[in-house]
Amino acid sequence: MSAERITLAPGAPPIRGARVVPEARSAVSHALARARSAALAEGLARGRAEAQARAAGALDAAAEELETERRRACDALGESAVELAFEIARELVRVEVSAARHDIERMVRDTLESSSVGRSRCVVHLNPADVQALEGVPFRSGTTLEPDIGVARGDVHVETSLGLMVRELDGALESIAESLREMVR
Repeated sequence: MSAERITLAPGAPPIRGARVVPEARSAVSHALARARSAALAEGLARGRAEAQARAAGALDAAAEELETERRRACDALGESAVELAFEIARELVRVEVSAARHDIERMVRDTLESSSVGRSRCVVHLNPADVQALEGVPFRSGTTLEPDIGVARGDVHVETSLGLMVRELDGALESIAESLREMVR
C-alpha cells in the first residue's frame, strides 16, 4: 500500500509515512459505525423530545381553545334558555288571556292601588272583553271602566289626575326576561 497522509485531530499536523492496515481500517469502520449509531440515536431522541414538546404545546393550546368555546357555549345556552322561557311564558299568558282565565278584577284593583291617587276620580281603560267580564263588579266611587279597543286583553291603563298608569302583560314579561338576561350575563 502506498503511504497515506493521516491527520489525527483537526488542526494537528499530519503524520507522514503512516499507513492504515486492514485491521485498523476495520476498527476505524466499527468506530465510525458506532459514532454514527450514537449520533443517530441522539438525533432521534432530541427530535422525539422536540416533537413531544411541540405536541404538548399544541395540546395545551387546543385545551385552552376548547375551554373558551365551552364557556362561550354555556353563556349562549343561558341566553337561549332565557329566550325560550320568555317565549313559553308569553304563549302561556296569551292562551290564558284568550280563554279569559286571567284575573282581570285583581289586575285592575292592583293597578288602582299602585296609582297612589286614593279615591280620586279615574278612568280605567280596558279591552272591551275585559270590561264585559267586570260587568257588575263594584269598584271605588269615582272609578269608571272604559272599553278601549286599543288596549290588549289583560292590559290595564288607568287615567288619573296625575297622569296615565299603564300595566301591560307583554311589558311585564319583557321586564322579567330582561332581569333574567342580566342574571345570565
